[in-house]
Amino acid sequence: MRKNILTIRVDDIFEQKCGCPICLMRKASEDNSCEYISGAAMMEPDIRIETNKLGFCAEHFSMLLKTSARLPLALILSTHLDEIQNEAFDKKNSLARSEEFEKTCYICSRTDDDLDRFLHGMFGMYKEDEAFRKLFSEQEYICFPHRSLLINRARKVLKKDVLKQFENETEALAKNRLIQLRGGLDELCKSFDYRNAGKPLSKTAQNAPEKAIEFLTGKFIDN
Repeated sequence: MRKNILTIRVDDIFEQKCGCPICLMRKASEDNSCEYISGAAMMEPDIRIETNKLGFCAEHFSMLLKTSARLPLALILSTHLDEIQNEAFDKKNSLARSEEFEKTCYICSRTDDDLDRFLHGMFGMYKEDEAFRKLFSEQEYICFPHRSLLINRARKVLKKDVLKQFENETEALAKNRLIQLRGGLDELCKSFDYRNAGKPLSKTAQNAPEKAIEFLTGKFIDN
């Protein structure tokens, strides 16, 4: 299969074989968006129009607060508040507009678009590239939310013979992870029994709650 910027990006994510590749892609996209918003983009009129209109969700506000770029964030917030004052107060249908502000996020929108392009490239590679199909099967796991996302998308774009293989591999990658995490949680719970006092925990058991939450939510936990 001929390589392009998109297929190279897909390969780079999947070659890591560490965690859920879709989670890794989303995290990379979110980090890039935060860096972009906190940099030169703050002075681009088209971008400021979008951030003023869409704002950010609580999760992405939190990510922006963790950057060292206080001035760009303050400028973005000031003009976003101006937009809210102009559109969500003292106007007809102002409450409806308020609800719209509460439901939109510039980074979510940007990341969703990025994910859509990524999946388009990934499924194109899965259809045409046997080496990539093997690479897909070698992933550490697929998280619970992205299991559904991938299978639903696959049913729209893959032919029956390839679809069955993809569904089986995705199910196995998700289910095997669930079983592994369940074992780690059992080990962790049993460690609190006085009869197991001093018994060393496996690495899987040590961080089982965090990893189980990541599996269930598709969101990385800051340790």
